[in-house]
Amino acid sequence: MNMGQLELRHFRYAIAVADTLHFGKAAKRLHISQPPLSQQIRQLEEELGIQLFERTNRNVRLTKPGEMFIQEARIVVAQAEHAAKVAEFARDGEDRQLIVAIAGPADSPFFIDVFRLLAKRHPRVRLAVRNMSTVEQVDAIRECRVHAGFVVPPIDDPALTTETVSHQPIAIAMPEDHPLSKRTYVPLSALATERHIMFARHLGPHFFDAIVNGCRQAGFALNVVHEVDNLHTACALVTAGLGVCFVPGTIGNVAMQVRPVKPAIPHVDSHLALAYKRELLCDLVQTFVAVVRDVAATKVAKLPERVRSAGR
Repeated sequence: MNMGQLELRHFRYAIAVADTLHFGKAAKRLHISQPPLSQQIRQLEEELGIQLFERTNRNVRLTKPGEMFIQEARIVVAQAEHAAKVAEFARDGEDRQLIVAIAGPADSPFFIDVFRLLAKRHPRVRLAVRNMSTVEQVDAIRECRVHAGFVVPPIDDPALTTETVSHQPIAIAMPEDHPLSKRTYVPLSALATERHIMFARHLGPHFFDAIVNGCRQAGFALNVVHEVDNLHTACALVTAGLGVCFVPGTIGNVAMQVRPVKPAIPHVDSHLALAYKRELLCDLVQTFVAVVRDVAATKVAKLPERVRSAGR
């Protein structure tokens, strides 16, 4: 197979058709007429030696080889766009933008220290922070839409590297005026009659199952009344008085109370990890990784004693 005649535009054309499943709509999106687009797709299929799309008078759909090709084509285009931006920054001497994703609120002491140190060491780096679930971050980092992200492991993706940066015992968050907030720690059995806020199971099956099993072993079934897809929303619902929620023990939120639980639920400590592409795309990512490592190295000793002892 001769790949020499493939150009980046071929990948863009195929992605446009895959996104719209309509040659006319794809041509309009690409600002070209339909006949040249159809011709380019046929040439691409001939060059690859595979059929990417099945066409009828009414429908266009991807073949199985087509689905696999489009998945890789998106990565190729994203990396090309990123490379162009890096070259543009180098040419013009402009400040560089670092795109970081976080699963949950960004106002915890750890993130604040990371951003403060980054600004001190590299004042010309422009920061863009995105709030994404771990699942969304994996896709965004792989597709080069995000440079790095703070995720909840485990992550099973050979294209990404993860480094654990924080170990946080699980605690229970409750409204500020909740009766249990007067305790130093909360007996797990005391949560039997509470209304619980939980993360959707598909976002973290291990976490969900461990919490449910831990409560079952304590003699009660978890009463989940509200489901969320991120920590920020969970905190908002707790603050609004809609229920209690299992959260990382060091989470910061002045409008709610967080207490350790005893006995600790086994196999459910929350690990926060930094994720980035295994092959670093640029020195900007390496710069950020170094900052995060330095902050992580100083944080363990600063954890409150009640948090460090929660899992003992």
